[in-house]
Amino acid sequence: MSSGMKGREELLEALSRGIRDFSDQDVLFNQAIADRLGLNLTDLKCLSILERTGAMTAGKLAEVTGLTSGAVTGLIDRLENAGWARRVRNPKDRRHVIIEAISERGADIDRLFSESRSALADMVSGYTDEQVGLVLDFLFRGSSMLRDETVKLRATTEPKGMNDTGEFSSPLGVVTHARLKFVSGASQVTLRSSPGIPELYTARFAGRTPTVKEDAGTVSIQYPRFMLLDWRKLAADIALNGSIPWKLELRGGVSKLNADLRELLLESIELVSGASDVTVKLPKPSGTVPVRVSGGISHVTFLLPEGTAARLLVKGGVSALAFNEQSLGAVGGQTSLETPGYKHATDRFDFEIAGGASDLTVESRSR
Repeated sequence: MSSGMKGREELLEALSRGIRDFSDQDVLFNQAIADRLGLNLTDLKCLSILERTGAMTAGKLAEVTGLTSGAVTGLIDRLENAGWARRVRNPKDRRHVIIEAISERGADIDRLFSESRSALADMVSGYTDEQVGLVLDFLFRGSSMLRDETVKLRATTEPKGMNDTGEFSSPLGVVTHARLKFVSGASQVTLRSSPGIPELYTARFAGRTPTVKEDAGTVSIQYPRFMLLDWRKLAADIALNGSIPWKLELRGGVSKLNADLRELLLESIELVSGASDVTVKLPKPSGTVPVRVSGGISHVTFLLPEGTAARLLVKGGVSALAFNEQSLGAVGGQTSLETPGYKHATDRFDFEIAGGASDLTVESRSR
């Protein structure tokens, strides 16, 4: 190796070390600024981007930062609650919301950065214009390179939709109807409605993390193939935005499901390949809401709002059935029951159970 090549390698290695040292000190300095302002470092940097580039949509902020949509939603909430930024209607398109920094708060940040800016001006005062131009070229090209590398790194290390707290979510956006779909079975699921959340849904998982996808309002959750005993180690806690109608579809069997849907706009429920140890608190229906269960069920309870009209059709026999204050033992063949006034009710539930049932309860709750 020639001395010239060796000298070049040593120079580049020194440059790399210098950049890392500068980056470390910059992060520590900005962390100190963030601490003074009561912000975390990521929030401070995103606020800086909004101040420099102007207002933008949450999607654009996610794009320029490399953060997931769920992480950006939480970040915007924190900045808005602390009075640093706000959501406003886009004056160019009132259908969309943009995020803008509150200019009145900018003076608070400027005061903290003023001394460092003055020190920087003194440091480069001895540089020629050509040297300053070279530094600028390096910074612009380096920033672009780091943005690209950040996106690549997040894409390979974070499951899609997961934010920096380990929570999956997706922005509500313009979605007006939604579907939750478990593709390959579910166990130990807590499902609830939450009209106040800004996201389409939020979800946390214990045990093996499933693949979670959202496309045009359809949230799909799929666990990998594993041994049956692994189900005992799983748990899911899912909240659905209660401001839009939902269809719920759980395929591959469901066990130990506790669903509080009292504040959900429910369009339908479909449980495929069986269900056991399930309790579902249903909301007031709008129109005829079908509830379809196939593959047999055991120890399943559906709780209706008081006075709700409902029909129950069980195909394949049933034992230990309770419906509308009626209790039946073992009944073979097909069983059909309905509440008084069901046929003339405009808002009602229509239950259909195929494959047999054991310990099935469909009854009204007092509140």
